[in-house]
Amino acid sequence: MIGYLDYLLGGVVFLIIFIPSIFLSLELLFGIFFKQSQHNVSADVSLDGVFVIIPAHNEELIIEDTLKKLQFELGCLNNVVVVADNCSDMTASIANGLGAQVVERQNEAQRGKGYALDAGVNHIRDLSPEVVIIFDADCEFVSGSFFNLVLCCKHNNSVVQSEYLMQAPASASVKTRVAEFAWLVKNKIRPQGLSLFNINCQLQGSGMAFPWRVFEHISFASGSIVEDLELGLKLNSLSERVAFDSSSKVISYFPESEIGTQTQRTRWEHGHLASIAMLPKAMLAALSKGNIRSLFTSLDAMIPPTVLWLMLVFTCLVASALVTFFGMYLPFYLSFIAFGSISLCLFLSWFCLGRNILPLRDFSAIFIYVLSKFNVYGSFLRGREKSWVRTDRGKKNDDN
Repeated sequence: MIGYLDYLLGGVVFLIIFIPSIFLSLELLFGIFFKQSQHNVSADVSLDGVFVIIPAHNEELIIEDTLKKLQFELGCLNNVVVVADNCSDMTASIANGLGAQVVERQNEAQRGKGYALDAGVNHIRDLSPEVVIIFDADCEFVSGSFFNLVLCCKHNNSVVQSEYLMQAPASASVKTRVAEFAWLVKNKIRPQGLSLFNINCQLQGSGMAFPWRVFEHISFASGSIVEDLELGLKLNSLSERVAFDSSSKVISYFPESEIGTQTQRTRWEHGHLASIAMLPKAMLAALSKGNIRSLFTSLDAMIPPTVLWLMLVFTCLVASALVTFFGMYLPFYLSFIAFGSISLCLFLSWFCLGRNILPLRDFSAIFIYVLSKFNVYGSFLRGREKSWVRTDRGKKNDDN
């Protein structure tokens, strides 16, 4: 009887804990050491038919700086479309004054980034677009990256996600620098590992390039706070390639205010957790079609935020250690390997790529960061975030 229960519990741990953990560990391991070949930036890359859509809600404090940096990269703003979505400030007039195309949208019943993007797509529909790039109002391209992104999208005729990283401001707390390292793991190391196996990466919200043909099958129109993940799953089900391009880089900055950082983190993680419920169905659909790439893309999306997953695996390790007193060892062995592999690969990620972000002397802040997650996950259980909330960037907020 004990042997039967040992194999039964071991099978559950193998499917739910071991397989995702080993998959995550391989993503990290290959993402650390695998380097993509870099594109040669060409000044002759044609920008005809290339449009940039920027959704913006009351961004008068940053939109000018964003557009000027974008203008330096592109040369002009003729094909940049700023969607001033439910704005009550000067966002639209500032963008218009700098030469960008402006779409003003007022619809309190349909608020959110997805609806704003849909309005931008409809605006350019009759302008013979070839490539559409989605760009957030608080981001900037690293020099040369815009051309790399366009080149990659045209060359592969596929959706492309650039390397999109968040950086902590100089005055940021140690906890925010831990969050910056976590973002590096999620948005650089993991997708870089997936790209080695030609597995679709997850869409990350900004620095995304789409061939116009995909808009025959998809729509951005959604009030979901995880419209990027849902859109990625839709593309996945259509067998569309979503490539990761580390030669095109987009950066943004964590809000200077602690409230802004907490709001941003809560929105992202609540959305990710809420979306996990739809993923088993996507995995079964991919399995039934024999679409291995789609299966692994869904598995990647199904893994919760790394810190939460590590906490869950550790909890499983402790629980399985207790059942060894009853003669059941298989769940413990599997949990131990899972926890050990993730911990080792996260350490290697930090040692190889994260020491400049999080020096060894600040390691104690990791525990503070983990403790802060309990509040995020507790609020998810009490009542998750379901709608878009504008991030407090630590400056005057005209929404008040």
